[in-house]
Amino acid sequence: MNYENQCSICGSYGTELHHIQYRSQVPALKDCPLNHIHLCPQHHRDGRAGVHFNKKLDQQLKLKFQNTLEILWDKNYLTREEIKEVLKIKDKQLDKLLKTVISKNGEYERESLIRTCCGGRLIVDE
Repeated sequence: MNYENQCSICGSYGTELHHIQYRSQVPALKDCPLNHIHLCPQHHRDGRAGVHFNKKLDQQLKLKFQNTLEILWDKNYLTREEIKEVLKIKDKQLDKLLKTVISKNGEYERESLIRTCCGGRLIVDE
């Protein structure tokens, strides 16, 4: 339990670290700060309000993560260094992530990269 950070939903203290893209969905992003959010126990694990049980909240957080990547990566092809600078993950994790990303001339396609970071599918804002 972390008493320094506030819950991103309600602002209460006593938070737990939540992986927006679950570790089982995108293991390479388990240490990525952009993939982390602080949630109080209610918004993390509660059977009704908790993100692990509330599909709407889960989708909102995933869409926000996706939108952040779309803003930070503002060109069609990115170098490995540009990707690493945004994700702040280790080389081995980056290698694992980039295995399935479409590349051209040593650069990685933005949409393919974002899709990979989002567990293989993009969320359409309704």
